[in-house]
Amino acid sequence: MLGHLDGVRGDVIYDLGQAEKDANNWNRMVNYHIYGGLLTPIPIVGDGVQRAVDWGLNAYVSDENAKVDAETRNNMIKHYDYGQKQMYGMLRGMATHRGLTEKELDASPGEYEDHLQAIAEQWYQSGMGDADKWMGQ
Repeated sequence: MLGHLDGVRGDVIYDLGQAEKDANNWNRMVNYHIYGGLLTPIPIVGDGVQRAVDWGLNAYVSDENAKVDAETRNNMIKHYDYGQKQMYGMLRGMATHRGLTEKELDASPGEYEDHLQAIAEQWYQSGMGDADKWMGQ
């Protein structure tokens, strides 16, 4: 279940980044038409100035979108790191609640290290995969 929830939240984080990039691209297009459109009719230099406006807006939007990509990537890394830590914490807490000692939890080879953690990780990843499929990815 935790994998499903983390998968959905990861999709939301990604979609929010894409929405911000879409807004940047929309603003670039509006500014191009507003400023470039006003400058184009100027005799001799209008076309050149509009091209300069276009170049400047493209560079600005590329920089802004790169910042959004970096922020989205960092948010995704933090999100999945936190999800993994939460999953392992829950598993460890349940194992100690059921009677396993710290020594048994850390023993390798051991039931907890070699089987329970691996199965929990597999189910977590499976849940994230299911969430991606259900959301059309």
